[in-house]
Amino acid sequence: MYKVLGVFLSLFLSLSLVFATPKFMDEEYAKQLCELWNKTPELTEGLAKWATKTGEKGYRIIRFYREDCGGPEKAVELHIAPKDGKAVCIYGGKATNEKADFVMSATDKNWKSLAKGEFGFVGMGIMSKMNFKGSKLEAMRNMGPFKTFLTNLNKIPHTMDCP
Repeated sequence: MYKVLGVFLSLFLSLSLVFATPKFMDEEYAKQLCELWNKTPELTEGLAKWATKTGEKGYRIIRFYREDCGGPEKAVELHIAPKDGKAVCIYGGKATNEKADFVMSATDKNWKSLAKGEFGFVGMGIMSKMNFKGSKLEAMRNMGPFKTFLTNLNKIPHTMDCP
């Protein structure tokens, strides 16, 4: 009796963990990435000045997606706003219709490589591993925090199933 109960509980817990783990770059993943942003001083403090250039929106948009999983239609994004002298993530989820400040896409192979911190010589390999729309000059000026953003992608537990 106890053996059967133990097997059932193990199976139940295993299945609940599988279903609770977000898919790489799905809406739940973006929400958790937003929460991680706010716990990462290199982003909140390192991009404080960058976050103030919001235009009329009041925040900046970083949009990203997997080229192997539906393309731009499956994009997610983070909204970063200036608050108390910091760059604070106020939204992580499905992409909106608003114009993004940065749009990034890559193959799963390249996202994995970037998330591991495999950037190449002084970070120059980053732009060769992804498609990037937005000010490359602005990204280069903020290379330290930009690298941190990319390595944070690997810190959210996830599956590689397509969203």
